[in-house]
Amino acid sequence: AGGELRIFGNNDDESSHADLKPDGGRMVLFWSDEIPHEVLPTAPNADVTDDSRDRYALTIWIPTDHFHTIHNPDSKFAKLGDSLFSSGGNSGSD
Repeated sequence: AGGELRIFGNNDDESSHADLKPDGGRMVLFWSDEIPHEVLPTAPNADVTDDSRDRYALTIWIPTDHFHTIHNPDSKFAKLGDSLFSSGGNSGSD
């Protein structure tokens, strides 16, 4: 395993996080400047020639002077982080 995306909760408790496994075909989209996150090592003990352990990420920058047109606080997804961490602990799952 390895390469999980760790998303931290909205509080100061570092143990409040969710780990998303890098399953094939999965796409995760989020505001990376607003959601504290990290990517865990893909395979710290793997052979460097093992291409099956490669992971890729794509970052898109959207330059605009009209932030409200691309980030709507009234969106049904605006409180996604709150609902993800409403249990108040480490979900440890995807």
